[in-house]
Parts: sequence; C-alpha cells; structure tokens
Amino acid sequence: MATLKISNSLKLYKEALKYLPAGVSSNARLWRGGICPPGLPCELFIKKAEGSKVWDADGNKYIDYRLGYGPVILGHGYKKITDAVHEAEKNGAVYAAGNELEITVAKKICGMVPCAEMIRFSSTGTEATMHSLRIARAFTKKEKVIKFEGHFHGTHDYLAWSLSGRKLGKPRDHNQTPVAGSLGIPKAIEKLILVERWNDFDAIEKTVKENHKDVAAIITEPIMGNAGAIMPKKDYLKHLRELCDKYNIALIFDEVKTGFRVARGGAQELFGVTPDLACLAKAMGNGYPVSAIVGKKELMHLIQPGGVIHGGTYSSNPISLAAVNATLDELKSGKVHEHINKFGKKLMRGISDVLKSKKVRFAMQGVPAMFQVACGTRDISDYRGLNKCNLWFYPLLQKHLMERGVIVDADIEEPLYMSYSHSREDIEKTLEAYQKACDEIVRFKKIK
Repeated sequence: MATLKISNSLKLYKEALKYLPAGVSSNARLWRGGICPPGLPCELFIKKAEGSKVWDADGNKYIDYRLGYGPVILGHGYKKITDAVHEAEKNGAVYAAGNELEITVAKKICGMVPCAEMIRFSSTGTEATMHSLRIARAFTKKEKVIKFEGHFHGTHDYLAWSLSGRKLGKPRDHNQTPVAGSLGIPKAIEKLILVERWNDFDAIEKTVKENHKDVAAIITEPIMGNAGAIMPKKDYLKHLRELCDKYNIALIFDEVKTGFRVARGGAQELFGVTPDLACLAKAMGNGYPVSAIVGKKELMHLIQPGGVIHGGTYSSNPISLAAVNATLDELKSGKVHEHINKFGKKLMRGISDVLKSKKVRFAMQGVPAMFQVACGTRDISDYRGLNKCNLWFYPLLQKHLMERGVIVDADIEEPLYMSYSHSREDIEKTLEAYQKACDEIVRFKKIK
C-alpha cells in the first residue's frame, strides 16, 4: 500500500478557490458537503479517463465506480461513441434547426422505453424534471406536486426540497413539513409542494385522498439513486400508479439515473410500472450532455406554441445525439446489461462476504448496475433510515480504497456504478482492496 499523493490536486484546488465558488463547478463534487476523507483536503482533479479507469493530476490510477455519477455505462472514452461524435462534429455543433438524428434517436428511445410515445430533448436532468412538472400541470389543470424525502430531482426551485438528512421537516399528520434545500428559494413555493416519506403505502394514500383536487403530479425516483440506491417495496410503484389513475394525477418517474442503466427500458421495464412521463439523461449518452422528457402522447402534445413552452439552444444538438444514437445501438443487443449484471452481482456478493466475515450488520441495496451497502443496519426503506447508518465509515473506506487503486464515493448517498468496461480482473482487485481496507479500519468494530 502506497501513501496517496495529492499535492497536484491540492495545488489546483487552491487555485480554483480564487475563481470558482467553493473551488468547484457543482456542489456535489465537494465530498460529503465539504467533509473530505481523512487526509484528503480536497476533491480530486482528474486528468484522464479510459475504460473502467481514471487517472488524477498526481498520476494515481483508480478503478472507477463513480463513473461521473452514473452516465458512463459503456466505459470512459468508449471507441464506438467517440468515433460517432468525431464524425458528427465535422458537420457542426449547433444549427438552430432540426437534424435527422432527432428522428432516428427518438424512434429508438420510443422503441425501448415503455412510456415513451413522444419525446422532447434537453441538455440536463434539471431541465427535464422542471419541464415535466409544467406538462403535468398543464394536463391536469392543477398545481401541487408530491415528492419524497431524499429524492433529488435537480436544482430548480420547485423540487429542491427536503434533500438533506440534516434538514428534514417535522412530521405533520401523515406527511412532512417541506424544507428548502437551498438559500434563495421563494417561500411561496412551499405552498405548491407536499413531501412524503417513501415506501409508506398508507401515508401516500391519505395525502392523495385529502389533496387530490390540487395535486398535478407525483414525482419519484423508482430507485433512490441519490440516496444509497434504496429500492421500492414490493408493489409500491404500482400503488402510486393506481392512485394517480384514480385521482387524475400524472405519475412522473425521474429516471435520470435508472434510465437505460438498470435495464434497456429503465426502471419502468424492470418493475413493470409505466408512468405518464419520464425524465431521462446520464446513461443515454455515455457521458455526453443530454437529457429528455418522454411520455404519453396526450401529455406530450401539449408542448407547442400557445401551449406548454419548452426550448433550449443545445437541445437535440447533433454531437450529443450522435453519442446517444451509438450508445443505444450498444444497449439494444443486451450484451451490455448481461455483462453489468454478471459482474455487478459478483461485486455485491464479494462485498457482502467481506462484511459478513467481520460480523457487521449491513443492508445491500440496489441492483447490479447501481448499488450501495448500508452498514449498521439490516433494512432501510426510506431516507430517514439511511441517515441512521454509520455515515463516518464511508469517507474512511474511500480513503483506504483509493490508497489501493479503487475509487468510490465518500458519501453513502451516492451508489457504486458498474460499466461494460469493468473486467473480472477489476472485480478481483476491488474485492482484495475492500478486504484490506476493512482490515485497516481500526474502528471497524463500531459499525457491528
């Protein structure tokens, strides 16, 4: 085990602080909200990524399980994707006009995603969820939205509520007091949002019954991809679907993380529940900036002049669509998900075996394509349960893994992601590093 060298990353971080607020371009890049792993005073600066590996500014090489927070499903710099992008960029990057790839890619997505009868492209997950609410409100002619604690749907004002385990609202009957996730969000928006604890059948039913005349949409991550990969309880998503059908409410799946990653048709294929609208991003482009709102025609037709406004200079740009087109071709064969499921299961079993050997209580959550282990518990069904885990363990584990050439997130809320480029050798090295890392953590007994 070599001591991790971070001098160049630290130098770059200090320089970045002069020009970038907090030294980063996204708050999520500050590990644990600024509480870095022991001995690591800053986020790493990456110089290169290839396949399943990344190299930082100090030359350290890591097997990568962060994968850009999930977009990289095939692998960094995957040749078929980069070739397609380089070919497309010969003809320009943005036209302020349509291009044939819009139709080609739309057809492929509509053939893969169950709810996708029509599609509008955008550039970020935040854009997709924001516009999905506008469509839902226009369709139902109602204004309130139900979301769940710990479900992250981007950074716009309408859904940036009840995001932090340190700032959760007080229970009020069967739902929760919304807590703004940022300074600068107008207090008036609180009146348009209802917050629930996830996986509680009775609470969501009571809230819907009492408020259905005002509720336009229920939005949910079908797997809590931004909260440790907590799974839905059996038939919970079906329960949401039934409530929405009964009370004229639009069901929105935020599949920014699960879309194309957990199955070719996303979580709606995996669980057999079809929403009215879905928000896609990340894995659809293997790392290139792209997102989409997809849904049933009766809702999507509302997007038109004089109806629902939607637009974006970079929406459906040919560079990003070339990446999506090539990525979808790789995913359609089934070989990618077969590989990810095989090696993801192997890694999940191996980590479980290490923790069992240490007689540690834990809950393995998620699916092979994206999963997390929660130490100090046997079962977690919602965000409050997640925040009762031994949270200090994760930054410490990250440090010990990084010293052995493996990188995961320092935050339990961010899953481990698998890619098509991860090999049997990667898994074996990771499990060896995991075993040694756990051996090194002298306080390990405190998470039993």
